[in-house]
Amino acid sequence: MSGLYLHIPFCKKKCSYCNFHFSTQLQLKSKLIEMMGNELELRKNEMQTPIKTIYFGGGTPSLLNEDEILFLFHKIYSFYNTSELIEVTLECNPNDLSYDFLNFLKKETPVNRLSIGIQSFFDVDLKFMNRSHHSMQGEECIKMAQEVGFKNITIDLIYGGETTSDEQWIKNLEKAISLGVPHISAYALTVEPKTALENNIRKGKLPPADEDKQAKQFHILRNLLSKKDFIQYEFSNFGKQGFFSKHNISYWENLPYLGIGPSAHSYNGKDRRCWNVSNNVKYINAIEKNKLPLEIEHISDKDRFNETIMLGLRTYQGISLKILNENFSSSFLAIFNNEAQKLINDKKLICKDNYLTVNPEYLFLTDGIISQLFLID
Repeated sequence: MSGLYLHIPFCKKKCSYCNFHFSTQLQLKSKLIEMMGNELELRKNEMQTPIKTIYFGGGTPSLLNEDEILFLFHKIYSFYNTSELIEVTLECNPNDLSYDFLNFLKKETPVNRLSIGIQSFFDVDLKFMNRSHHSMQGEECIKMAQEVGFKNITIDLIYGGETTSDEQWIKNLEKAISLGVPHISAYALTVEPKTALENNIRKGKLPPADEDKQAKQFHILRNLLSKKDFIQYEFSNFGKQGFFSKHNISYWENLPYLGIGPSAHSYNGKDRRCWNVSNNVKYINAIEKNKLPLEIEHISDKDRFNETIMLGLRTYQGISLKILNENFSSSFLAIFNNEAQKLINDKKLICKDNYLTVNPEYLFLTDGIISQLFLID
């Protein structure tokens, strides 16, 4: 599967926890979209197989107007093989969604999946996160999208924050379930560097993240959604059968993808990763000169091995020992098998049918378990 990712680096407000590349200054939006169209043309020969998924991420792609969205699709259809396209996702904020805009997406574009940044159905949480919408808009936009005909809807929710009690977290999940949302991406509130949240914690205005609270709410999440036929197919992603994110699965399966726009990453599926400059002005200036503002990384066998471990253990399928044995050296495998056996003995990993998975009791510690299996210099 080949995926195409388009990074739209604009937002109305800066969320307190976010360290993605974006700008709240929209003056350059039209020019930047024009240059993304140019980049699509400049890189048309990089995708050797048909595109199966397209993902508009950001930032806030729902800030684009109709002409800008149609322009980007025109460029994609002009220069790429879309004969096998099966999923087109657009990330959006609740306060950007209206009946008119949703009808436009449904009837005039190939968008067939919406990813809505709800984060919480409680205003106290949204204020703490400095989100640009209020709680009622979250519920209303989901209902509008469903009325227009969108069935494949995923929402983001955040748990473990200062304002999110266990009771509120349960109510958030129950609200999502009652609205008939078939996919939920749920994330523990992470303190990222150079964010307002990190600054406030460093200055003592807020307490550090409570890992015990986050672990508890993670288990509430798993237990509640499993009873409602949601499958935790990746650490942070829960979907009903038939509603898993095909685009994201391609990342986790180490398949090739092409990233367009400032800060967007690309991967050839083998040994080369590259990414665009995280600066809108520098990006525009380079593309105007028909130059790609890229940095390139050649991936070593060791890094490829570590990424295979990391991506595999975050999914419900786990790591295929057959794939490891077929693709990596015996010296790598000897070190890995030794460490994996220790984790099996500690009941943190389970080996079944030639796959390694994390014991559900230790799922919240997945990142730490993965780090124990990494090959290091």
